[in-house]
Amino acid sequence: YDFTRNKAGADETADTSVKQASAAVLDGVYEVNSSTLAVLDQASAAVLDDPDHAAYGHGTMVAGVVHLAAPNAKIMPLKAFSADGQAYTSDILRAIYYATQKGAKVINMSFSRPTSSPELKRAIDNAVGKGLIAVASAGNDGSSSAVYPAAYDNVIGVASTTNADVRSSFSNYGSKNVWVAAPGEGIITTYPWARFAAAWGTSFSAPWVAGEAALLVGMQNSVSNSQAASTVTQAKRLTYDLNYGRVDFYRAVQAARSQWPYAPRYPVPDTCSTSGTDWSELQ
Repeated sequence: YDFTRNKAGADETADTSVKQASAAVLDGVYEVNSSTLAVLDQASAAVLDDPDHAAYGHGTMVAGVVHLAAPNAKIMPLKAFSADGQAYTSDILRAIYYATQKGAKVINMSFSRPTSSPELKRAIDNAVGKGLIAVASAGNDGSSSAVYPAAYDNVIGVASTTNADVRSSFSNYGSKNVWVAAPGEGIITTYPWARFAAAWGTSFSAPWVAGEAALLVGMQNSVSNSQAASTVTQAKRLTYDLNYGRVDFYRAVQAARSQWPYAPRYPVPDTCSTSGTDWSELQ
């Protein structure tokens, strides 16, 4: 059992994602194992596909977290990063425009850069203007300095928390980068070669929120970026440097139901047990 999944309230809201919202994951090459293969949007996958973009497990792991949060969401894997985790801005732009063109409802960007790019901002502005919900990791420098795309006003920046509900020591913080936070330590997710692995970093916090956004789209297909950003603020307040606090799927879904009374309704468990299983040595 993955304790972090319960910590964010995902187990209590999983049934609300019956509609298959398309969540684009802009990252590296993907080798998603059998647990997530069925929800890959294979018809819309691939922006880059050449020998220079060899196997890179980061994308596989990020996509696995989106699936964990929103099991019925269609994942659109977009390859822009090479095996060493580096990417050209032009490839990132192509991926964002591609996701927009193909009708993705959510885009997860688990990367950061220290400087803003007019072209990147223009691509994100275009995507958000066409109804796409943009989510990005806040970065792992333990700093409050702005990083992009998380620092853009129309991007939901996500910091990392521990299982004790405090900010991870490596996580960036502050209102410039952080809209909300999500678990980012010891996240059990898919890994290449049909395996699972534990992951640390804001890269694995952001897809929780991307998955949460996909759940909201499953309830109301026309939900906007600003509506999603407002709804995810129904979170557990922690310290001021994490802005609206750690995401709480249950609270967000309840808030969404009050906004959209005709959204699908499903029974929600009164309680959900947690486990103290130590996954740190999982191979």
